Amino acid sequence: METTITVDFPKPVYQRLQRQARVMKTPIAEIVVQTVRYNLPAWLEVIPPEHEKALVKLYELSNAQLEKIAKSKLSMPKQRKLDKLLEKNRESFLTFSEREELDALHLEANFLTLKKAQVLVLLKERGCKLPPLTSRK
Repeated sequence: METTITVDFPKPVYQRLQRQARVMKTPIAEIVVQTVRYNLPAWLEVIPPEHEKALVKLYELSNAQLEKIAKSKLSMPKQRKLDKLLEKNRESFLTFSEREELDALHLEANFLTLKKAQVLVLLKERGCKLPPLTSRK
């Protein structure tokens, strides 16, 4: 199903779209759709709604607040617990409660990684120098 919308592009943007359409021998509408499709955040389709709201709130933060998030890490107690559960999972079987805890820690760690990636994109879009990323190890 298709929906038609009308968009007013600034003249330089429209000229770039026209040039791209000419070079690719593709209708300008298709260039616009491709550009939008490939630039929408992928996380919109795959994360739980409560995490989606947290990612959207990142756009409201100052550069200093974003830099702090970019440098953040899973707390040491949680990281130790995650490492311990992963090691136990490699060596033997986890209990049901351990499996639930491992899944929750994985989700938290993965969301932090996603959040940090989004923060770096925002900082780059704002023309900021990206903070150095450090490893836990």
